Amino acid sequence: PMDGDERIVSGESGAVTAGLVSEILRRDELGQIRETLALDRGAVILCFSSEGDTDSENYRKILREGTSGDF
Repeated sequence: PMDGDERIVSGESGAVTAGLVSEILRRDELGQIRETLALDRGAVILCFSSEGDTDSENYRKILREGTSGDF
């Protein structure tokens, strides 16, 4: 979270929609998907995460170590 933002606790499969939307918005090669979904500056995107911290040990490890960004 950025300064002042509340933290969101979401497990791996619960956070996948936010990650997917992030990739679609950032990657140039996914422009056709952005156009098809009309994801422009006026778009409102709502993601639901119905899964919390289901693997506490792994969750803490990820937060502690971070990720490499490789998928």
